[in-house]
Amino acid sequence: MNIFTSHYEFLKESASILLKRAQNDAAGEERTDALARFRAVPPYAALSESRPGALQLKDALAVVAAENGYGTWAELKGALDRAAETSPLAEIKDQFYPKGFTTYWNIWFAKYAQAKKVLQDGGGYLLPFRSQYFIVEEHFVDSIGIPHSLPEWEAIGRDWVHPKQVKAWLRLNELAVAALKERQG
Repeated sequence: MNIFTSHYEFLKESASILLKRAQNDAAGEERTDALARFRAVPPYAALSESRPGALQLKDALAVVAAENGYGTWAELKGALDRAAETSPLAEIKDQFYPKGFTTYWNIWFAKYAQAKKVLQDGGGYLLPFRSQYFIVEEHFVDSIGIPHSLPEWEAIGRDWVHPKQVKAWLRLNELAVAALKERQG
């Protein structure tokens, strides 16, 4: 699994869901939240409650791109495509769980949704391992060379698999690649 390609597909689906929620005729919290996300992006600041039907998927993609630190969807896609092709962390193996790290406390999950729920409820840092997921404490991420004190961790919601902000995630990826190379000597 290429984590960057997987996240790109996740973001496309998120944009589709955002659009459907904004266009939903029924009033409700989901629609209100979706319209607020559109309005937070300058071209859509004056979006009317009565006109969300005019929105298209390209508009939702633009909102998702802006939320992830990019001016356009094409820029976001390009950044993820480059990372998918060049990053040694693109194919998830055991890069985030080096040998000898079994002394650290962590919680393991087979499904991302379960890991995400525990992350939201209890904190920590969500990392991938092959086809599984695990949550660790700050000492673990410090020891693998990606200090927990970096502001990018908060920007991504401490979630390496489906981060809240791609630009911050890619900066962390660069640091993680450098730390991996240093560990490998």
